Amino acid sequence: MLLRLLNTVLRRLLAGFLTLWVILTITFVLIRVLPGGPFQNPKVPESVQQALAAKYHLDAPVWVQYGAYMQGLLQGDLGPSLTAENRRVNDLVAESTGYSVQIGIPAMLLGSLLGVALGALAGLTRLSWLDAVLSVVGTASLAMPSFVFAGGLVLVFALGLQWLPAATVQTPGHYILPVVALSLSPFAFCFALIRNTVRENRLQPFVRVKQAAGLPPLHIALRHVLRNSLLPLLSILGPLTAAIVTGSFAVEYIFAVPGLGKHFINAVGNRDYTVVMGITVLYSVVLIVLNLLTDLLMGWLDPRLREGR
Repeated sequence: MLLRLLNTVLRRLLAGFLTLWVILTITFVLIRVLPGGPFQNPKVPESVQQALAAKYHLDAPVWVQYGAYMQGLLQGDLGPSLTAENRRVNDLVAESTGYSVQIGIPAMLLGSLLGVALGALAGLTRLSWLDAVLSVVGTASLAMPSFVFAGGLVLVFALGLQWLPAATVQTPGHYILPVVALSLSPFAFCFALIRNTVRENRLQPFVRVKQAAGLPPLHIALRHVLRNSLLPLLSILGPLTAAIVTGSFAVEYIFAVPGLGKHFINAVGNRDYTVVMGITVLYSVVLIVLNLLTDLLMGWLDPRLREGR
């Protein structure tokens, strides 16, 4: 058993390293294919631009730059920022990750818990009007872009009612709107998945057997229907958590949160190659690790998956 588990982990880690290499290679090429460069500015003399390019070895062939970057990456060095003076990408990513985690984890907890609760209620209720109302809420959450929802929150609660601050994260009150805006995505996905899974499990033979045995309806709903409906949720929690915790670009930009999302947008606009690569490395590693943990957890909870593997 232990040998099989170790073999599975090693195979997934090998696949993860290969995936990470492919992602970084594609990103390295694509960011340099974009027109412009970090030092191309009509107000800056050509000689100065060439000197800056030579300083950061951007005048070398792309394959030489690629080899040098990968060598530094293997040593844990993400390189210097090309646009932020005297800043290392390692320090920039470390500082930004804290802000993204501070709004990402509460948003993930709020959205997923609320989505599971309302999704289970919609799937278990026999009141057609309640199911219809909750379904409209869930569908609207899936269809609404996060930046539209964030803008609406600012318009209503910050500018209209003036209950909450509109931007930055100076006090605990500044975190409320970004967290709520960022929780929209996990809420929508969790609600839709749990509602549909619960409605399917309600019709399964094992539920009818429990009903025939005389078990209380609440016990059947919570212990058997809902419990079996939570397993598919694990398959999306890994990628969803990685995307939220490592920074939602639009939400962080709207609320002026100095997290990974805001720095990533600025880095792409300024063609700061090393910052783009550094954030890509972090996001890819988090996604691969969470997918590995999710796969192992699902295999542990569901014997059918473990036997099939």
